[in-house]
Amino acid sequence: MALQPQIQAALQCLHSPSSPAAIQQAQDALMRWEETQTDQYVVALVSLMGAAPSTLRLAAVLALKAAVVRRWKDKGRGKVGAPKILLTEGVKQLVRQALLQLVLAGRADGHSNQISFVTNLHELTSQQIELIQDRPLQTNAASLLSKIARMDLPLKFHQLIPTLVEGVKGAQTLKRQQQQNQLELQHQRICNTIFYNTMNALEAVLSEMSTQRLLVDKKYRNAVATQHLGSLIESGLIPALQEIDSLRSAPNGMEEEHKAALQYATVTSRVVSHLMCSSFSKLAEEATTAPRVDQVLTLIHSFLSQWLDARYATNDNLWTSTKELLSVNCNLIVNLQQSHPLAFLRYLKPFLELFYASLMRTLGVGNERGVASGNPQSGQFTIAFVTFLANVVGGAKYADTDAAKEVLQSFFTPRVIQTLAPTALQLFSMHLLPGNDEDDDALQWQDDPEGFYHWELARDDVGCAAQNLFLALVESPFTKDTVLPWFVGMLTNVASQRLAVEIESGASAGTVSSALPLGGEGLSRGENVAMDIILQWDAIYTAAGLAGSLLEGHPEAFNFQSWYHSSLGESLGSLLQSNPQPLPILRRRIIWLLSCNAHHEVVSYATNNPLGMLTSALSAENDICVRLTAVQALEALLPQCEEYPMLLNSIVQPVVPALYQLTNECSEVESRSSCLDLMSNLVTYVGATGGSIPSYTLNAIVAPLSKIWDNATEQNLLLKRNVLTILSCIAAFVGPESCAVLYPTALPMIDEGFSRQENVFLVEEALRLWWTFLRLSRAYDPLMGKLFIRAAELSKDLDNLMVLMRITEHYISLGQAAFLNEHAATLQTVLGNTVGKVRPRGTAYVWLVVEALLRSFPVEGGSLLQSCGVLKEITTACACRYYKDANAEPDRVIVLYLTALARTLLATPSAMESLLPVALPSGNTFGAEELISLYLDKYAVAGNGAHGLLFQKLWALLLLSFYPPSPLPTCYNAVLGKSNEIFGRTVYLLENINADGSNLLSYEVGYDEEEETVDIGSDAYESLLQELRAKDVACTTPLSEAVAAKLNGLPNALGQSYQEFLGTIDNDTLRKLEEATR
Repeated sequence: MALQPQIQAALQCLHSPSSPAAIQQAQDALMRWEETQTDQYVVALVSLMGAAPSTLRLAAVLALKAAVVRRWKDKGRGKVGAPKILLTEGVKQLVRQALLQLVLAGRADGHSNQISFVTNLHELTSQQIELIQDRPLQTNAASLLSKIARMDLPLKFHQLIPTLVEGVKGAQTLKRQQQQNQLELQHQRICNTIFYNTMNALEAVLSEMSTQRLLVDKKYRNAVATQHLGSLIESGLIPALQEIDSLRSAPNGMEEEHKAALQYATVTSRVVSHLMCSSFSKLAEEATTAPRVDQVLTLIHSFLSQWLDARYATNDNLWTSTKELLSVNCNLIVNLQQSHPLAFLRYLKPFLELFYASLMRTLGVGNERGVASGNPQSGQFTIAFVTFLANVVGGAKYADTDAAKEVLQSFFTPRVIQTLAPTALQLFSMHLLPGNDEDDDALQWQDDPEGFYHWELARDDVGCAAQNLFLALVESPFTKDTVLPWFVGMLTNVASQRLAVEIESGASAGTVSSALPLGGEGLSRGENVAMDIILQWDAIYTAAGLAGSLLEGHPEAFNFQSWYHSSLGESLGSLLQSNPQPLPILRRRIIWLLSCNAHHEVVSYATNNPLGMLTSALSAENDICVRLTAVQALEALLPQCEEYPMLLNSIVQPVVPALYQLTNECSEVESRSSCLDLMSNLVTYVGATGGSIPSYTLNAIVAPLSKIWDNATEQNLLLKRNVLTILSCIAAFVGPESCAVLYPTALPMIDEGFSRQENVFLVEEALRLWWTFLRLSRAYDPLMGKLFIRAAELSKDLDNLMVLMRITEHYISLGQAAFLNEHAATLQTVLGNTVGKVRPRGTAYVWLVVEALLRSFPVEGGSLLQSCGVLKEITTACACRYYKDANAEPDRVIVLYLTALARTLLATPSAMESLLPVALPSGNTFGAEELISLYLDKYAVAGNGAHGLLFQKLWALLLLSFYPPSPLPTCYNAVLGKSNEIFGRTVYLLENINADGSNLLSYEVGYDEEEETVDIGSDAYESLLQELRAKDVACTTPLSEAVAAKLNGLPNALGQSYQEFLGTIDNDTLRKLEEATR
């Protein structure tokens, strides 16, 4: 144990005032011992868990936790082949035993094989009591046990859960004894603490196990639940709940005991909850465990029935503990029903009745108020009640089950539905109540409209749960026939809507409670009927937006267009012309409602045109929340404007400055980004509809972009992507005639997007903008050419391969010799980084570049490919394919490789001498004869695709070039021996290639996904390809003349062997050759 004092000193340094250097030195020392003396280090930490003072114990258990996570088992991490430094099984067993002893009896001793339980409180030593009552130590020990359980179970450490369950039973027995013997209060607390430590460790283990998803883990959890649920009910749940009941009537001065009892009951409930949630179906169907399930749910129902409605002591600390216990049990019921709806069916009705009644009392519906309604934390119970009701009424499995139908039809009577639906609606806008105790969000809207806008988009509160409930009521076959007519009828209450609008506009002096569309009970505040009317219509409009598609299918044929035309549009117009009092609640909600119903044909309305009103809503007179909602609505309406280009054109000029002003006023990057997104989409849709944007408006769009770019730092860095998108849209809109005007602004941004590490997220958008400019270019621009130097580094990231290869192809095709002279070295790097290093689909894109290079520069391009090793790479790949190597490239790649070799060898025949033969590691040699055989073998594959005839013609020209007279005499015998195949394929080409060569199409690659399709500059691109095709050797060399030249030269070259050569070719082939070359 010579190591232990050093470890102790290092741990004390970490948890005492020390210099940063000393702390770092101690950490390094601990890590060094962990790596070099792993077992001894862990054994020393186990011993120190029982040392004094408490800070040392805590440091030891934390260091042990870190070491166990790293050294317990091989997780397949780290460098491949590196040795794994792990704990031996003996030390692992010591750790397991020590942790169990610590939790169960306050002993940090792992050397004994027997687990010691506390059976007599008088036998406890002072050290044991200190360790038992050390809550931070016990909490971390439980956490460490759970980590070990995750790594061990179910294959090892089988005694863990049974031992903890025995500890729970033993602790409960001990508690009964001390109650009977009336031990002093200190001993009672020690006994309760032992119970809590044991149950808390069990809860941590079960919680960790519940996250595992393998079938073996699920089976193990089922076995644990089946075996131990009964013991945990008898020794845990029942006594814990009974103790709480007994303490309710206890005299004052027992607050600490009461709080402890609540904590014990809570952790016990969590344990039972884990077992029930993970194995409920199994437990409910087994004859031996089904009664236990009944017992648990009966206990919980009884407990919740008493305590959810209890007028508990006003002590905040006790309420916090009580609330947690109630929440655990409520959530258990919600989760069981949601995860196992059919297995839960037999318990459905009592909990439906309980949660419905509790919800009504919580919200004060029916003039009843439970304690929850007056408590600031009641929101979580309301969420649980509402979620349960929503899951039940919206459960698809219940609609097909007779027993479930009977329960739901008997419970959801018209009276219940007519109470529940309005209640759900009123909860929608509960967060807007100025006096709302849960969170004063009305004040937040006034103080931070932008923050409120984003909070409501991502809200997860009572209102969100209520929205789910209402949608379930609208859609469920058990309730929709009652809810839909009632709701549609409310939407036709024009008088009440107009009154609400007048109130918000400040045009109404008085109101009457009879105008409340949802009535005056429940959440309505009788002292301010005006606000109630506004909030209720806010909720109704919200529901209309959420349930839009369901309303359209209603037999009463609700029509949003008619509603907008008759009422909603007029209301929005009135609101936009007024000064809202006190908040623009309805103004914002109607704008939001437009975004939900954007698919309806309302943009063409001359009166109360939504585009015009939304443009008005973007003005600075409105607060940021309203304006951001208007941005959302405009974004949704744009697709509906394609048939109305004049309307779209009319809003561009006022919208642009309004969006930039809103962008400047907003502080959240999401807000600013949505404004800029709308800007780019607006330009795109105007262009798509054939509209026009004046030059001064285009200048107004482009002018602020440089400043936005420069100021986009830290959290606003993402706005740079929006800037690039806007520039892409502007470039596409102005077209090839004017896009060069954008170069001084855009090209430095593109370059910066590639050059800085923090801008890595910009690469994709910068590439697309770069490509857009190239597609629109009619000639090579040296200023644009300077960007290509970035391609060398970009080609290392194969995620950008598709766009980068298309960009490179454009550069070669546009720039020709000027580009190649300037950027040959960069092009070599790009091809060296990609050829042979990408998947087949990637190779297809790379070959756009290779084809463009060799098509325009067959000699220089071949030399460039040879210099960077590409020709050697593809020749070796062809050799592997010929000998059917297991790792060889597929045929579609080999066809591309062979085509590149054909172009190169046709232009520079001498290149073959440096490429062949290829000696493979397998011992095989790939020479000229094998190359010719590979061409013939893959000839049919080369014909696939629109460019097939062009590839096959190139191959035929190459094979013909090998015949004498030829600069490659080494190929004579190979081609002469295969003449029947070669000339047979040549005849096929002579018969199928059009006389004008119009079906010799250039190599192209289609788009993978629809959204990748780029139509910008497509006509110019096709024109460029046609221009280059006219210079392609595959198109300019008549195949019939090449055949005739060889046939005419063969008699002299072969001499007396000529007739023997003719005998190797089919007569029909010879006849066709003579006809074709005549």
